[in-house]
Amino acid sequence: MTSTLRSCLYAVSFAASLVACRAKPTAIDNSSVPTPSASPSGSSDSPSSKLARAPLIADAAVQAALDPDHLAPYSGPIGRISGVIHVSGDPAPERPDVLAQIPHGKCDDARAFYGKVFREGPGRELGDALVTVTNYKGFVAPVRHLRTVVARGCAFDARTVALTFGERLEVKNKGGETFIPQLIGGSPGALLVAVPGGDAVPLFPEHVGLYALVDRSHPFARADVFVLKFPTFAITGIDGKYEIDDIPAGDVVVSAYLPTIRKTAQANVKVVSGETATVDLTIPFASTAAPASSSH
Repeated sequence: MTSTLRSCLYAVSFAASLVACRAKPTAIDNSSVPTPSASPSGSSDSPSSKLARAPLIADAAVQAALDPDHLAPYSGPIGRISGVIHVSGDPAPERPDVLAQIPHGKCDDARAFYGKVFREGPGRELGDALVTVTNYKGFVAPVRHLRTVVARGCAFDARTVALTFGERLEVKNKGGETFIPQLIGGSPGALLVAVPGGDAVPLFPEHVGLYALVDRSHPFARADVFVLKFPTFAITGIDGKYEIDDIPAGDVVVSAYLPTIRKTAQANVKVVSGETATVDLTIPFASTAAPASSSH
């Protein structure tokens, strides 16, 4: 892990670990529901709007985290970075502890989604990796207000989620099973039921850091949620691809991190105005060095 990523996730250690049609989310009494340990543990789209757009500064705490020097949003020359993240070394081991929790039949898709330590494509493309671009000069303002995680079947649609501090996270149930999502890592709040076809359940990260999105109805459904101080990030799909737009021109650091094995790969890159830099990275994996307990 680079010092850059460490400073951006200052509250987190990577070594320490997201009934009725059109019904409203229903609050339930969680006073008798045991709360998991609050240890700080979709693919997310990169911003597409122009950087001159007003930043998402909701309050003093958000501004202090994102723009402590009160800089104007960066409006200079920008470039773009895209590429593919791969994994090398041993194949992903199965997770018998997780598979034992997932019912056969109606939850077979969840068995495929969560059943191994990580997901990879046919060419060893790596899914669910957090890719960040840091070390540029200037304040890049966020341009999105909302990150949506879809619940369908017995699973979330992401194992890694990232958003900028100040953005809201929501869980939308597009399947036939009831979900009770909760964000672990902040103050416990009322639990809301995400009913099939109903309104999304909103979740509000309280600080920069690493959270866990869990579901009380399906204990195996889980995602790592990174709340960052910058918007230049992406999450890879099963094809390993990522794209990050609106990067200030100049020297930057591109880092890829896979939460379930806590491994990082990085590269120093020069961003040229109006151009796209291709940055492919490979994260090594050795099964003998895998974490004893993974978040997935």
